[in-house]
Amino acid sequence: METAFVCYAILVTVMVLHERRRPTATLAWILSLIFLPVVGLFAYWAFGRRRVARHRRRRERQGVRAQDGTRAVANVELPPEGLSEVQAGLVRLALRTSAAPLRRADTLDILASPTRAWDAIRAAIEDATTYIHLEFYIWKDDETGRSLTRLLAQRAEEGIRVRVLYDHVGSLGLPREHFAPLLQAGGEVGVYGRLHVPLPTALPRVNFRNHRKLVVVDGAVGFVGGLNVGDEYLAGHDRAGATWRDLQLRITGDAVVALQATFIDDWLQATGRVLDLAGRPPPGTERKDGRLPALPHSGPRVPGSQRRRRVSPTEHPFVPQPDTPVRSEGPLLQIIPSGPDTEVADTIALQMHAALASARRRAWITTPYFIPDAALSLVLRTAALRGVDVRILVPDPRHNDQRLVAFASRSYYDELLQAGVRIFEYQPGMLHAKALVIDHDICAVGSANMDVRSFYVNYEVTAMIYDSDTTDLLGQIFEQDLTRTLEVDPRERAAISLPQHLTEDVARVLSPLM
Repeated sequence: METAFVCYAILVTVMVLHERRRPTATLAWILSLIFLPVVGLFAYWAFGRRRVARHRRRRERQGVRAQDGTRAVANVELPPEGLSEVQAGLVRLALRTSAAPLRRADTLDILASPTRAWDAIRAAIEDATTYIHLEFYIWKDDETGRSLTRLLAQRAEEGIRVRVLYDHVGSLGLPREHFAPLLQAGGEVGVYGRLHVPLPTALPRVNFRNHRKLVVVDGAVGFVGGLNVGDEYLAGHDRAGATWRDLQLRITGDAVVALQATFIDDWLQATGRVLDLAGRPPPGTERKDGRLPALPHSGPRVPGSQRRRRVSPTEHPFVPQPDTPVRSEGPLLQIIPSGPDTEVADTIALQMHAALASARRRAWITTPYFIPDAALSLVLRTAALRGVDVRILVPDPRHNDQRLVAFASRSYYDELLQAGVRIFEYQPGMLHAKALVIDHDICAVGSANMDVRSFYVNYEVTAMIYDSDTTDLLGQIFEQDLTRTLEVDPRERAAISLPQHLTEDVARVLSPLM
C-alpha cells in the first residue's frame, strides 16, 4: 500500500510539474493531489488542466475542403499610414500570437444600450439575404430566447441559412425542444463542449468553456461584445429590477471576415462540419430541395472534432485569396480569438498586458469580473506609479451575479489602491460590459473579462481597435458610467471587519476555479 502511494505521489508530482505553472499553483495542486487524492483528482480533472490537445490532422483530411465563397478581402500592410509605433507593436503581437489579420471596417458602432444593441441585431437578422450565424455562451429559455428563436425559424423558413452555436455549460437547463421550431424550419444548432455520459470523460469540458458572443450576417455585418441571450440582456434589468449594463460592437466591412472565420472554426470543432466564408457547406451535402439537412440537436460528434490545431494564415482554409480585393476605408482593427487549444493560449492576456504597459496618459478598464493574476496586477500598479490615470470600473458586489467573484475582486483592491489605481463600483445594477481604453487611439471590446479564466482557460474573442474617434467615444461612455458609481476609498478599505476580510480571503483562494 505504501509503495502504491509513493508511486502515485511521484506520478502526480511529475504530471503537475510538467505543466510548468506558477510555483504557487504548482505546489497547491501537488499538495491537494497527494493529501486529498479523491477530491484532488476530481478537482484537477475538472478544473486543473489549462490546455486542450490540438487537432493533429489537417482539416483537408476530413474529406472536405472549405472553399472561398465571399468577396476577396485584403489584409492591411504594415505599417499603414497613420499607425503609431505603439499601435504597430500591438498589431505585430496579435499577428504573431493568434494570426489576427489587421483589417479595416466600413463602420464601427458602439452599442451601449441593451435595447439599441438588440434592435441592431434583430434588424440585421431581418435584413439577411443568405445566412445568419450566432454564437453565444448563454442562451436562455425565457421570453428573449424564445422570441429570438422564433425570428430565426421564420428566416429559415424563408430560405436563409441559420446556424446557432451555444456553450453547453453556460446554457445548462436549456431544454432540447427550445430549438425545435428552428430545426423544423431547416436551421442548424450546434452545442459546444457537450457534457455526456460517462461523466469523467466530460469533466474537463466544464473547465474549457466557449465564452464567445458573436453574430455574423451575410459576411457583411458582425457583432461582438458581452451580450448573451436572456431577458436581462434585452430588457436592461434583472428580475429584481436592477439595471443590467452591457456593451456590444457592430462592425461592417472587411473586418467581419475575421468574426466569420472564428465562428466557422468553432462550428467545425463543435459539429465536425466544414463551412466556407459564405456560410456554405461543401458540395454534395445539401438536399435536392436546396435546404440544409438539419443537424441533430443531440446527435453524435465527429470523432476528433473536439480537438483542433492552430494553422498559419497562409494555410488557413477560410482565408480568401485576394485576387481582386475589396478594401474598406474605415477604422483599423483586429479580431483576436484565444483559447486553451492554441499554441499561445494566453493571446488576449498578452495583448491586454502589452496595451496597459504602453499607456502614457490613461488606462481605463470596464469588467464585471476582476481577478488579476500577478502579471496583470504588476502592470496595473506599474502604470499607476508611472503617472498613468488607471481606473477600473466593476459592479458593486450587491448586484454582481457572481457574488463570490465580487468578494475575490475586492481582495485585490488594497495593493492596487496603494499604487494609485482608482477603483469604481457601479451602483445601479449589474455591470456586464468588457472594454479597455488606452490613451486616445487604442481600445478593445469583446467577451473577455479581466480575470484568470478569460485570460487562460476560456475561448474568448476581442476586437482590438486602433482608431482615435472610437477610442474617445468609448472613453466618453466610460465617463458617463462613472457618474453612477462610488469610488473605493482606501481609508474605508482599511477599516473593513474581520468577517469581511476572511470572506474576501477565502474567495481569493477559490478564484482560480471561477
